[in-house]
Amino acid sequence: MEVSNNIFAINIHRCSSFFLLLLLASALSLANAKTHYHDFVIQATPVKRLCKTQHSITVNGMFPGPTLEVNNGDTLVVNVVNKAKYNVTIHWHGVRQIRTGWADGPEFVTQCPIRPGGSYTYKFTIQGQEGTLWWHAHSSWLRATVYGALIIHPTEGSSYPFSKQPDRQTALLLGEWWNANPIDVVREATRTGGAPNSSDAYTINGQPGDLYNCSSQDTVIVPIDSGETNLLRVVNSALNQPLFFTVANHKLTVVGADASYVKPFTTSVLMLGPGQTTDVLISGDQSPSRYYMAARAYQSAQNAPFDNTTTTAILEYKSSTCAAKNCSSNKPIMPPLPTYNDTATVTTFTKSFKSTGKNFVPTDIDESLFFTIGLGLNPCPPNFNKSRQCQGPNGTRFTASMNNVSFVLPSNFSLLQAHHQRIQGVFTTDFPANPPQKFDYTGNVSRSLFSPVAGTKLYRLKYGSRVQIVLQDTSIVTPENHPIHLHGYDFYIIAQGFGNYNPRTDPSNFNLVDPPLRNTVAVPVNGWAVIRFVADNPGVWLMHCHLDVHITWGLATAFLVENGVGELQSIEQASLKDKMEVINSIFANRHCSFFLVVLLLASTMSLAIAEIHHHDFVVQATKVKRLCKTHNSITVNGMLPGPTLEVKNGDTLVVKVVNKARYNVTIHWHGIRQMRTGWADGPEFVTQCPIRPGGTYTYRFTIEGQEGTLWWHAHSSWLRATVYGALIIHPREGSSYPFAKPKRETPILLGEWWDANPIDVVRQSTRTGAAPNISDAYTINGQPGDLYNCSSEDTAIVPIDFGESNLLRVINAALNQPLFFTVANHKFTVVGADASYLKPFTTSVIMLGPGQTTDVLISGDQLPGRYYMAARAYQSAQNAPFDNTTTTAILEYKSALCPAKCTTKPLMPQLPAYNDTATVTAFSGSLRSPQKVEVPTDIDENLFFTFGLGLNNCPKNFRARQCQGPNGTRFTASMNNVSFVFPSDIALLQAYHQKVPGIYTTDFPANPPVKFDYTGNVSRSLYQPVPGTKLYRLNYGSRVQVVLQGTSIVTPENHPIHLHGYDFYIIAEGFGNFNPETHKSKFNLVDPPMRNTAAVPSNGWAVIRFVADNPGVWLMHCHLDVHITWGLAMAFLVEDGIGELQSVEPPPADLPIC
Repeated sequence: MEVSNNIFAINIHRCSSFFLLLLLASALSLANAKTHYHDFVIQATPVKRLCKTQHSITVNGMFPGPTLEVNNGDTLVVNVVNKAKYNVTIHWHGVRQIRTGWADGPEFVTQCPIRPGGSYTYKFTIQGQEGTLWWHAHSSWLRATVYGALIIHPTEGSSYPFSKQPDRQTALLLGEWWNANPIDVVREATRTGGAPNSSDAYTINGQPGDLYNCSSQDTVIVPIDSGETNLLRVVNSALNQPLFFTVANHKLTVVGADASYVKPFTTSVLMLGPGQTTDVLISGDQSPSRYYMAARAYQSAQNAPFDNTTTTAILEYKSSTCAAKNCSSNKPIMPPLPTYNDTATVTTFTKSFKSTGKNFVPTDIDESLFFTIGLGLNPCPPNFNKSRQCQGPNGTRFTASMNNVSFVLPSNFSLLQAHHQRIQGVFTTDFPANPPQKFDYTGNVSRSLFSPVAGTKLYRLKYGSRVQIVLQDTSIVTPENHPIHLHGYDFYIIAQGFGNYNPRTDPSNFNLVDPPLRNTVAVPVNGWAVIRFVADNPGVWLMHCHLDVHITWGLATAFLVENGVGELQSIEQASLKDKMEVINSIFANRHCSFFLVVLLLASTMSLAIAEIHHHDFVVQATKVKRLCKTHNSITVNGMLPGPTLEVKNGDTLVVKVVNKARYNVTIHWHGIRQMRTGWADGPEFVTQCPIRPGGTYTYRFTIEGQEGTLWWHAHSSWLRATVYGALIIHPREGSSYPFAKPKRETPILLGEWWDANPIDVVRQSTRTGAAPNISDAYTINGQPGDLYNCSSEDTAIVPIDFGESNLLRVINAALNQPLFFTVANHKFTVVGADASYLKPFTTSVIMLGPGQTTDVLISGDQLPGRYYMAARAYQSAQNAPFDNTTTTAILEYKSALCPAKCTTKPLMPQLPAYNDTATVTAFSGSLRSPQKVEVPTDIDENLFFTFGLGLNNCPKNFRARQCQGPNGTRFTASMNNVSFVFPSDIALLQAYHQKVPGIYTTDFPANPPVKFDYTGNVSRSLYQPVPGTKLYRLNYGSRVQVVLQGTSIVTPENHPIHLHGYDFYIIAEGFGNFNPETHKSKFNLVDPPMRNTAAVPSNGWAVIRFVADNPGVWLMHCHLDVHITWGLAMAFLVEDGIGELQSVEPPPADLPIC
């Protein structure tokens, strides 16, 4: 892997060698994620087993099918072409499929089947999983021969967490073979109502082994040599049989299961239920020879017929004296195998599984569910021929159920499609949370409970719910070990036992420290298991017994996990191929209505094609003339403002920043959620060290769930005075705005200009302790406008024509000043703010705090002419100097009679008074989301943050010229009486990620240390805050409410408070002191606006809510840059959640070092 040379340009005297080694080691452990493309052709292939040739359904003519090998983080794209005579789907067993439920594969659950002659492309990314999974058909019993291994290696550059890395790796797929067509076997069972015929053989990698007829020649050979270690990846792909597996004279060290590492333990035998995988290390520590690997049934069902044969492969030492072609007389050594019903061995093995370290097992359970599982018997229907169609026990038909519901798959739509398209009548959401009737589950059950109710009943879960399920086996017909598989999730198995689960006594046995993480749990025969997970993957997810005969009979249910807040917590849109396959299946089905066809055809037009946009930003000094004077201003690519970046929702931005200026610099992508990509957020010494002069850094991030206007700017000192630009996010390709498409779109960037170097301005303020000099002008798109000297010629012109509409994307990029903005004789229709749509409303003026964006539509409905656009200060701080000038641009009708070099003065609009707080309040109070939104409730963290200015006494060793604040003081600012201090040797996120101590503390107070009359006459003793680098720690998934309370210390003021890495709902605003008893009645929990920057009212308060679902270190600060310079900031440390998908990504290779 390539590592930027910049990583070695180290300022040695500022970083210890320990820090350098720590960060360099991290840089070398990075993943180069790849995309792997495969073609799967489903076809009939002649396959000879047990002396007989059959036309079996295979993938690419292989049995088993192809082994797919990827690294953690890679993407798989598999095009499946169905050339067989049966419908088919492919399920990627155990892959989390985060938001990509369309790729999960179970027939009529997440997709309609791929019909003969059809095709479908599965695309998904593997994240946070390493080990062995597998893929298989999920249509009827096709998986008897349509299956293969899916091996996930560690992220490139990483290694296995074993003491010794294996010399070899071998996938071992245990299967079942019928001397008949498996589809015919299950169809016969369905016709007769009886149990299906047992298999005729078990197989290892598709071969029965030399204990069966006609099978010796093709017995699988697994090589090893003395001193070597082989990682065996064992998969039970059998249809209906849990299996024991062992190797003669060798011990197995278990190191993983279901693509999760486990605490290593040694055993001589494994037991895997169908669907489960187990990774074991085997050492070549025996005499060089040949040893049988063997597998046979674990049979827990009483009096049920089963295949009692044994399949074998051969572990062969390469240094064995046995010649390659002369081994038939040298029989391998046969291992002892447990008896078929050895439940004691199974229990000992199962209880040995522990995770490698302490896990964050969900607590504070939201959904406590109890599901009974087992078989059943339906009476013979009156219209059935009893002798032919009711061949179950005593003239019945076999069935199976969960909580007395026998699951019925739909046949015209998949459940996910019906949910996504809101198609009625396909399913209900009344699956019971508990058994409808309590009984002695593992005792002598009344015959009246043998017949379940048939239905397509789902259980609805809210996004983020913490779920516990007790899975209780029953003795109806017969108790049995059931391998229960949950699609789309891993879960913790926190307890297992025998008999009936007891909610009073059995929780004392819960393992909440290091339980194993699995996707399939083998529920003990006549016993129970308890699992837990967080419902953080929206979609429809099947839970079923992985004995295929049982799912055929109805032992299944499905969870409908609702979308969360925003696109990042919502199921992705279906692909075009997926939707077309549905449409094809509808046309092929006589029972579907024309209305449904039209519905789905319309939805295919709203598809997104995500793109990656590459840009180079060169930060450099550029000659810029404003107000009659030329300055060497810091710009990007020589432009002021910098380049406008245009992307679509779902696209990825890759921006390489080259610093050719004389100052350190970082770039912040203001308002981008940066899900798990905090390294790209940009604030100096928070998520990265600065890019030093001569250095480079590449920001890479994906935009998801955001549409509208954001912006980018420097986040180092006051460089953002000239280093900034627009970031415009259009709807996904094929989608449209939720309003009539405008004829034009124009970014309007409001800024501030100093007739001096802004860095010198802030440095002078820091030296003196006084307020900085105010700006000399405001600007629109970098130009002051013709009300200033030497500025008329370059005044920005915004075109429009009569009857047109123009979408103005207004950004307040000013450093220190909230601004009013208006256009003469024209009304605005506000449609968005901070890249979130709003319920449209009309106004003649808008107010934006620094950092905020507002999208407005303006119509060309006036007489063709020239009209000023104007912006000037909203000044809420009392007695504070401010820039009282007005910047202008010109809205010019193309059909105006004015010639190109027009001297006719445009019409000037009326602007509010500088201190017109009433207009600001009316404007802010009009912002609403377009419809009802999911505002977080059941708050976990209820925080109260005061903020405002302060005055530090002049230190004894300072001179008078260093204390030029009021009455010989120095200005400061704080939140909850803590004035934030940035580190200087390492960024906070780096310190957190690398566990570097001493950089910060996590004791930022949840409430003000001292309660006082926040907006009244505050005691002078409260003017001096405590400096510190204090963070507030949040658990992943916490539902957070923050009351932001302005204070009157020094002066009250409207503060634009910006939170990095998050959007939040502003549920209330008001004046005075927040009152928790009376002001709750004002909370808007229906349609509050979603923002990333809240303009907290002068001498007032605002209440915001968000879910802490983005791990990392996230700055919250006032976006008046003078205030953050003085310390009006804090940061949240959002801890990693469960697994890699809820953890911050590893740092990029070129991350700057301090």
